[in-house]
Amino acid sequence: MAIQSNDPKITLVAGGYPLFVNGKIAGGIGVGGGTEEQDCEIAQYVLEVFENSVK
Repeated sequence: MAIQSNDPKITLVAGGYPLFVNGKIAGGIGVGGGTEEQDCEIAQYVLEVFENSVK
């Protein structure tokens, strides 16, 4: 279940992470379908791969 923020354009969910390039938001990754722990683990791996590819 999502956690609502004070901004109607933003919804916080497990497995969702912003992607940054040069300190600016370039997009996001969202993983769902498993447990919260599984979703976060996969999303964090993808985030790590992304960050290593933009260095």
